[in-house]
Amino acid sequence: MPAFTRGKSQLSAYEVEETRTIANVRIHVERVIGLVRRKYQILQSRAVPIEHMLTKPGEALALIDKIGVICCALSNLSVSVVPLE
Repeated sequence: MPAFTRGKSQLSAYEVEETRTIANVRIHVERVIGLVRRKYQILQSRAVPIEHMLTKPGEALALIDKIGVICCALSNLSVSVVPLE
């Protein structure tokens, strides 16, 4: 029994539809994350230097975060993985 049912035996029809919609979107998000990770070799490295993970004074993002943002932005320029309906 899922924890979010809060003591109810079943979800309402609205909650079932909402959950199904979220699940469909989640599938696409996971596909895109996998695509970005496979497409850009820099994201495949398991040994990232600690310096890339640290935020420098006066900067909002660490270098690894900036790299991830750029890879995602470039991926957004590609053809969509979501089929047109």
